[in-house]
Amino acid sequence: MFLIQDKALSLLIPPDVPDGLQPQAGRELHHQGEVFGTTWSLTLVRREQTDARNDEAYLAQLVNACRQTLALIDRQMSLWQKSSTINQYNAFGAGERLALPEPMTLVVAKAFAAFEQTAGAFYPGLYRAVEAWGFGAETVRDPVSSGLEYARDHRRERLECPALRGHELEKHAGFALDLNGIAKGYAVDLLCDVARAHPHTASCLVEIGGELKGYGTRSDAMPFWTDVALRGDMAKPTYRVALYGWACATSGEAERCHRADDQTHSHILDPRTKVGACTDLIAASVFHKECAMADALATALVVMGSEEALRFVEEHAIACVLARRDGGDDLLSPALKAWL
Repeated sequence: MFLIQDKALSLLIPPDVPDGLQPQAGRELHHQGEVFGTTWSLTLVRREQTDARNDEAYLAQLVNACRQTLALIDRQMSLWQKSSTINQYNAFGAGERLALPEPMTLVVAKAFAAFEQTAGAFYPGLYRAVEAWGFGAETVRDPVSSGLEYARDHRRERLECPALRGHELEKHAGFALDLNGIAKGYAVDLLCDVARAHPHTASCLVEIGGELKGYGTRSDAMPFWTDVALRGDMAKPTYRVALYGWACATSGEAERCHRADDQTHSHILDPRTKVGACTDLIAASVFHKECAMADALATALVVMGSEEALRFVEEHAIACVLARRDGGDDLLSPALKAWL
């Protein structure tokens, strides 16, 4: 632990960093852009033995490959693109089937697996509720009233994911697919794979909207660090994390919410009640080898609340930190304590 701007900052380092780690000698290159209504960035260490005069062309090649990948994800999984595959599926009638393309099939399978693993705390079938609360693609004049009305009418609905057989996804009545809780994390994983696949890439860091994944080290042998501020104020981070082969995703009430009548209505909806999760947790940061799973689990843990969440992360050996609503000390999972 050390001080930054008179505030204690806890260092978190994965326990699986190999002894005698060698620096990834090379030149560090950077790119930042916009996607999915947020920003994305790419940090690359290009191998030292390559020709520095071609650095600009190398970076442009990888940025273009990343943009094509992001465009593919957007065409398939964006609820803001009217012609997207996910919107085509949601417009289907009950019992109809749609053959999903890749990588959407893989993301849907991961989302359904997260649903099963978390016993429904992560549920990828909430888009109608998300729309009613004004957190979707359409503007809602009075989102709190609309959301509460939707919750009253649908709170007794059974939580169930439709059958995914190969690439074919069946449509269930009342089920509206929403991959926003996992697709951004998956995009981080995929861009990291794209960057790593280039033979000139020694190491890289990918970030989309605050979700990150690192591979290798920087050229000075230091890891790719990220600061975590669970309560939403990045000027006051409480953790500095080494992302050596790990991803980080944070989900919290501070990201998006409605405030009305002295109440906060979070964008993180409890699948059982269809209203904003109101547990004793306001945020969670999860560290996982896959950013897609870190993304999904961070949402699920807030929905669970501290008691259930701590049981869950201990059982599954998940590294995470949970922020308490009452402002008390953060809760670190047993797996994360090994990082201190």
